[in-house]
Amino acid sequence: MKKLSVILCALVAVFCLASCNSTSTPTGVVKAYHDALSSGDYEKAVTYTTLTSQEDLDGYAKKLKDFEYKVLSYEVLSETISEDGETAVVEVKRTTTNSMNKEPKETTDKVKLSKVDGKWKISI
Repeated sequence: MKKLSVILCALVAVFCLASCNSTSTPTGVVKAYHDALSSGDYEKAVTYTTLTSQEDLDGYAKKLKDFEYKVLSYEVLSETISEDGETAVVEVKRTTTNSMNKEPKETTDKVKLSKVDGKWKISI
């Protein structure tokens, strides 16, 4: 019985951790976007945006790559979802570098999101 309790607690912990970075919430999408930028996976990062055509997705990913845009760290400060549930704003404090500014720069930005086909996307 004790082993079963331990296994159940471990499973609950795994599911809780997995849901923390779920892309079903505005904060989850912003975290996934920043995680992709942190690892230099620009192609994945752009999939979290409202861009739809492959040409636009490829072009934005190329700009990020050419600009050597990198998120070194980030912290989500707040999330506000509109009353109709169709738009949201996530405030993020992040430290970034790029090809023009090799020194880490800290900024606080409000990332706007909207629902596209029922999924949260970062408005570009």
